[in-house]
Amino acid sequence: MKGLVRYGTVVVFTGVVLAGRVWAAEGAEHGANWGDLLLRCINFAILVGVLYKLLKKPIVNYFTARRRNIQQLLEEMEKRKEEAERKCAEYKAKLALLDQEVEKIVKEYVEQGERERAKIIEAAERQAEYIKQQAQLAIQQEMKAAKEALRAEVAELTVKAAEDMLKERIGDEDQTRLVEEFMIKVVEAK
Repeated sequence: MKGLVRYGTVVVFTGVVLAGRVWAAEGAEHGANWGDLLLRCINFAILVGVLYKLLKKPIVNYFTARRRNIQQLLEEMEKRKEEAERKCAEYKAKLALLDQEVEKIVKEYVEQGERERAKIIEAAERQAEYIKQQAQLAIQQEMKAAKEALRAEVAELTVKAAEDMLKERIGDEDQTRLVEEFMIKVVEAK
C-alpha cells in the first residue's frame, strides 16, 4: 500500500513538472495561468485516484498471483533439480557398477578362453599320442608282415633249392626205393 502511495506521488509530481514545462514552452508572454495549471493538476490527480481505485485490486491480485506462480515455479524447478541430481548420482553409481560388471565379464571370458585353450591343447596332445600309437602299431604290423613274407619267400627258395638239389642227386633207382619205402610206411600206418 505504501509503495502505491509513493508511486502515485511520483506520478503526480512528474505530471506537474511536465505540465509546467509544457505551459512554459507555449510562451511566457501571455502571463502565468495558474488557475488552468491547477485545474489540470486536479484532473490528473482525480484520474490517478480513479485509476488507483479501479486498478488497485486487479493489479495487486495480478502481482500476488504472479508472485505465487513464480514461487511455485521455483519450487517445482528446485524439486526437478533435486530429482535430476538424484538421478545423476544414481546413473553415476550405475556407470561405476557397469564398469565393474564389464571388467568382471571380460575376466570371465578370459578365464573361459584359457580353460578352452587348455582343453584344446590336451585334446590335441591325446590325439597326437593316439596317432603315434597307431603309427607304431602299423609299423609293427608291417614289419611282421614283411618278416612273414620274407620267411615264406626264404622257405620257398629253400624248398626250390632242395628240390633242385634232389633232382640232381637222386637217380631212378633212388626214386624207386623212396616210393617203395613210402608205401611200406603208409601200409604200416593203417
